[in-house]
Amino acid sequence: MTYIIENAHVLKGQAVSNTSLLVDGERIISARPSFNQYNYMRMDADAYIMTPTHVLFDPNLPLTGPFKERKDYFLKNFLLRGSTLVLTAVKVPYERELDLRLKQAKSDLMDSPIDYVIGISIPARLLNPVFVRKCKKAKIPALFLEIGDMNELDRIPWGWVKEAMFPYNSPIIPVFPDCKNKKEKQLQLNVWAERMKREGIPAVYEELAELSPIRRAVLKKIGIIPAKSNLHSGGELSYNFYQKNDETAMLDENGLFSTCFQQLAVTVDKGKVIRAGCDVYYRPGKGENVIINTPGFFTDNH
Repeated sequence: MTYIIENAHVLKGQAVSNTSLLVDGERIISARPSFNQYNYMRMDADAYIMTPTHVLFDPNLPLTGPFKERKDYFLKNFLLRGSTLVLTAVKVPYERELDLRLKQAKSDLMDSPIDYVIGISIPARLLNPVFVRKCKKAKIPALFLEIGDMNELDRIPWGWVKEAMFPYNSPIIPVFPDCKNKKEKQLQLNVWAERMKREGIPAVYEELAELSPIRRAVLKKIGIIPAKSNLHSGGELSYNFYQKNDETAMLDENGLFSTCFQQLAVTVDKGKVIRAGCDVYYRPGKGENVIINTPGFFTDNH
């Protein structure tokens, strides 16, 4: 069915735009200031703040165990918070285990109620041209690099790694599992960012916080945007409606997620309502494995 969502206050990151959306099924046909010349049914969104559905990072999804525990986990951490896509990371300690670990993760995620993107987490010693080519062939859009000692970076053949990554160019995301001191970690991140820029390596310059929305700049580097979490012409119709009031009107996307999730009124996933008020529609197996064909298709320098 074709209809118009008018007077929408669309919030992406920190920027709000007032627009109207012409939609059909699960797709947005066009986004304009208005569609006055059209006679389709109209839905007035003026009472809400509209955001793309949130994309969270979670490397510790409960892939096994009782169904009720997994259901409660997805409800509490994702569906009730307006998230319909998760980026997860499969640990791969040895090169020979890549295919097996990926196959197992895909099998375990078959009953996921939300879409998922699968990255891998590897020790620094595995980052070599041969392994990178295997990851490129498997279309792994995010490589989480576990760094125990910054000196490990000196032993990586960055020139060959950069050549092996092209043209898929999935970004490398740092993980410092042994560093708990915030000041020390920031120093390590500064060294990491400087090194990646010098080597010309596609990379993210921050650790990803677990169960928090991933910044739009990072989503672009991974390639999740523009395919997902992006309300635009030709894109997927997946969004949240937050009640518009003095509190919510002052917040960005992360602020709404963190402090105003109780103001979340509606979540729509691919054109279908999955949350209305306190009612959430839990559909095991509805989630899809999102394949990223071009990481970094849209990028910025943040």
